[in-house]
Amino acid sequence: MQRPLVILLLAFMLGIIGSTTIQIQPTTSLGAVVVACIIAGIGIIRTWRFNTWVLFVASFCLGLALTSLELSKVASPLTDLEGKVVQVSGIVSNQPDHRPGGSFYQLKVHQIIESGQRKETSGVLRVKMLENKKKYRYGDLLSCTGYVSVPEPPGNPGAFDYRAWLNRQGIAATLTVQQEGDVKVLGRAGLGLVRIALDLRNYLEKIYDQTLAKERAAILKGLIFGTRGDIPEDVVLAFNTTGLVHILSVSGYHVALVAGMLLVLLRLLQIPTRFIAPITIPLLLFYAVMTGLGPAVLRSTLMAILLLLAQHLGRQQDWPTTLAVAAGVILLINPLNLYDIGFQLSFAATWGLFYITPVLNNRWQQIPKAFLLLITVPLAAQLATLPLVLFYFNLVSPVSILANLLTVHLVGIIMLLGGLALLGGVLYLPLGSFLNISTGLLIDLFIRLVKFCHALPGASFYLATPPLWSMILYYVLLVSLCHLIKFPEDRERFIPLLPNGKYKFFAWIAAIVIILCLIHPAAKPLKLHFIDVGQGDSTLIITPGQRVVLVDAGGWQDELLTGRGVGRNIILPYLHRLGINQLDVLVLTHPHADHVAGARAVIQAMPVAMVLISPYGLQPGDQVDQGYQELLQEIRKKQIPIYATKGGEQLRLDSQVTMKCLAPVQKIKGTRSDANNNSLVFLIQYLERTVLLTGDIEVEAERILTENDELAKLEILKVPHHGSGYFDQGFFNQINPMAAVISVGAGNRFNHPAPKTIEALQELNSIIFRTDQHGAIILTTDGSKWLVQTGK
Repeated sequence: MQRPLVILLLAFMLGIIGSTTIQIQPTTSLGAVVVACIIAGIGIIRTWRFNTWVLFVASFCLGLALTSLELSKVASPLTDLEGKVVQVSGIVSNQPDHRPGGSFYQLKVHQIIESGQRKETSGVLRVKMLENKKKYRYGDLLSCTGYVSVPEPPGNPGAFDYRAWLNRQGIAATLTVQQEGDVKVLGRAGLGLVRIALDLRNYLEKIYDQTLAKERAAILKGLIFGTRGDIPEDVVLAFNTTGLVHILSVSGYHVALVAGMLLVLLRLLQIPTRFIAPITIPLLLFYAVMTGLGPAVLRSTLMAILLLLAQHLGRQQDWPTTLAVAAGVILLINPLNLYDIGFQLSFAATWGLFYITPVLNNRWQQIPKAFLLLITVPLAAQLATLPLVLFYFNLVSPVSILANLLTVHLVGIIMLLGGLALLGGVLYLPLGSFLNISTGLLIDLFIRLVKFCHALPGASFYLATPPLWSMILYYVLLVSLCHLIKFPEDRERFIPLLPNGKYKFFAWIAAIVIILCLIHPAAKPLKLHFIDVGQGDSTLIITPGQRVVLVDAGGWQDELLTGRGVGRNIILPYLHRLGINQLDVLVLTHPHADHVAGARAVIQAMPVAMVLISPYGLQPGDQVDQGYQELLQEIRKKQIPIYATKGGEQLRLDSQVTMKCLAPVQKIKGTRSDANNNSLVFLIQYLERTVLLTGDIEVEAERILTENDELAKLEILKVPHHGSGYFDQGFFNQINPMAAVISVGAGNRFNHPAPKTIEALQELNSIIFRTDQHGAIILTTDGSKWLVQTGK
């Protein structure tokens, strides 16, 4: 094997995947690795010919064993405390994450007090402190009282799995602390070097806070230390869509800049060559500890150290081996880092820089090299990470190369000046303020350039999440194409049909047809996605003609005012995962926050052709949730047509799909909830298949609807008002639905759905689907039969 460490790393990674796919007891996996290592040792002593495979199996078993041990750490006694208010004592074991909504701490617990009983225990909690103005540090021994919860798996397909993310870090559960008085500092502990590094980071960040405006300080802290909690959301969005978000979290780019600055400084100081590596390596390690030792930082730091050592010892530098060693060390520390997005993106981008960049440079040798690198480096990184970015974020940023061209040197200058200002601020704070005047101006220019790129037409768009096989195919084709460019003599072996170009035209035609068939299958069904938005309602309709309708957008109680909540966290990611970049119709059934609040984020993020609303809420005296009128005003400002819709009106979505409004025919007054009873009700029909969307109508509106003969044709019923007990039995009897969908949040304070509602549907032999139990419910029909998928 020319590069044995690369092969052994692949075996180790396969072992990690195997252990997370098939549950294996730690004792079993440890036994397997002991046996494999013994056999490998015997093979090395006896020089077996098949030692390669023996070592491969040993590495595989090692991956199994270490992963099963890591997974066993999460099975902590702390998970048994779910749903309880307890007092815990432990040490802050990581750099805290401070955000506008609260502060997050990783607490290594050693003691709990439950019902007056004190018990020793072990495990790690992620502690969220609400409205706590006091900030704690790494190494603080804390006593916290709060509510323990274990996050549920995501209800929507492809959604961020918070529980899995916690488990990868060895965190068993979360603890929510409501009041500042529920936290007490018991002392200080922690590793001395780590504590010094993180305390120094906190001290240096305060210098930025004192010498720069808030937004400027937040950007500079993100550039140098990876602190992103204080960066405004609109700025983060601009960085995301321009492909520059990696700049706001310390990555290989930052470590390379720091390493480069250190090397230049040592050369200027005329330090002898033999001392460069011994001086630079500890400083790089200290910087890595300061910035949190994330996978990207650890990868780039390890690679820099290995390259410095190779140069120091006069050894040949081999980037695949260096990359494999860096990945191996990170995975040995925590095998579950393999599933970390930052780990995957960091190593994919680095592979692209080393493998693809030289190919591109050789291809365009006529361009001056200094300018060429500004294009090929970001292009290579983008080509290498494209499938992963699509898989996790669904985002394509055509403007990213331009954004990198405009900002790459500017970032280096800002970091250099920011570093000098830190030195000045340590010596004399006003000197730091003076030096940061130029830094602040450059940061303003930097943000303006990013926002300029973000505002360009077509700066970014979203594609549907690619299947795994297509990602594998992409990398196979990418490697093959690079190989063919690098070694033109191999083209005949890769494409045997084209030795003389005789069949070239037909081969290209066939390839284009295959690609088009993969992208646009011949037949497209009608799809209804009943999205899991918690206690709320949102239904996405995608017609065979690819018309997109969103009926309600869920919402939290204060989301109409803040704009933060379900719309941004659930609805938009859901739409993006499906590759949806615009809506043909947005329907707001009635003016209650749990149905319409998420719409604010939607209209801000993507074009909407028209909005249909209930007539209720437009007249003085109509009871609407606070912020609803402001939402309508924002829609009008964006020049989106708004139509107050009544029963009898019909919308033809495409040639075979219609949405007929059945209610309200006239304004309903004097009921328990007039807003609910005046909800828009739609009958969707596709060939012989029918669905009824009912908003939050209650008894009075349901009785009026029973006079409509079209109810007898229905197959799928979106149960009104989250399955509340305010229903009319005759309404259910007349519809007699084949299946009933209830959009409801788990453990909601309204006790929805009501037991009598469930009983009434069961008596009709309806199949009941609930978003609190099944997650998102996805109904698909080709016009002849229904297929059902669920998110859980």
